[in-house]
Amino acid sequence: MRHNPLLSFRVFLFIVLLPLLLSSCISSTNRQRTVYIAASPDLIRVGITSNAPPLIYSQNNKIVGLEADFARKLGEFTGKKIQFVNLNWEDQIEALENNKIDIIMSGMSITASRQYRIAFSHPYLRSGQILLVLLGEKEKFATGIYSLMNSNHTIGVVKDTTGDLFITKTINGVAIKYFQNPEDAVKALIKKNIDAFVYDAPMVCHYAAINENNKLAPILTLATEEYIAWGVRKQDKELLGEANSFIADLKNRNQLQRMIRTWIPYM
Repeated sequence: MRHNPLLSFRVFLFIVLLPLLLSSCISSTNRQRTVYIAASPDLIRVGITSNAPPLIYSQNNKIVGLEADFARKLGEFTGKKIQFVNLNWEDQIEALENNKIDIIMSGMSITASRQYRIAFSHPYLRSGQILLVLLGEKEKFATGIYSLMNSNHTIGVVKDTTGDLFITKTINGVAIKYFQNPEDAVKALIKKNIDAFVYDAPMVCHYAAINENNKLAPILTLATEEYIAWGVRKQDKELLGEANSFIADLKNRNQLQRMIRTWIPYM
C-alpha cells in the first residue's frame, strides 16, 4: 500500500487535537451545570426557574418578581440567608427530593401528583387559566374561555402548558396556534394574528399591564382553578412550619395582597 503523507498528517492532527476537543466539550458542559450549595442551618436554598414574569425572572442580572420578594422576606422572617438556585422547571422537584435545594418558590401550583412527592405550604395565590384579548374586543369574550365554544376564533397557546391541555381537551370549534413562549403569543395578539391568548392568570395580567399602549385586557373569569404555593421536602417540618407562619404573618399585617398587587395589578 502506497504511503500517503497527507493522510498521515491528518491522522496525526486528529490524535493530537482530539483530547483538546474533548476537553473543550467537557468545560462547556460544566459551565452550563447548576452550581448547588451545601445544606446549612443558616441558609435557605431557594429553587427557581427565572423565566416567568411577574412571579420570578431575571432583569439586569438580578432575580426579581413576586417570588423573589417573598423569598427575601422569608429570609428576614427566619433570620437566614437566601440563596437562589436557578433550575430547569422539570428539575425542581427532583432537586428538592435530593436535598440540593430547600424550597421551591417559582410559581408552582398544587397538584395531586406533586403532593405525592413533596409537601406544600399554605397557598398564597388563587390562579388558573384566563384569556388575554384586545381591549376593543373585551365584550366579545365577556364570559372568558367559554366565549370560545363553537366559535371561529383563532386561539394562541404556549405548547405543552396547562392552557394548551385545557383548550385542546375542552373547547371545540376553534383554531389553535402554538407558540414556544408567551412573548411571541402576545406579539401575535397585538398584530391580530390570533384573537385571544390563553395562559396562567398572573402572567396574563402582567402582559396586560406592560402593554397598556397596545390596549390589551385580561378576562378575569377563571377557566381552571389552581392554587400557587411553595414546595418543601415532606421531612422538613421545620421549614414548612416557618413558611406557613410567614404567610400568616403577611396576612395579619395586610402585606400579602399588597405584595401581590405590586407585581400583578389586576389581581
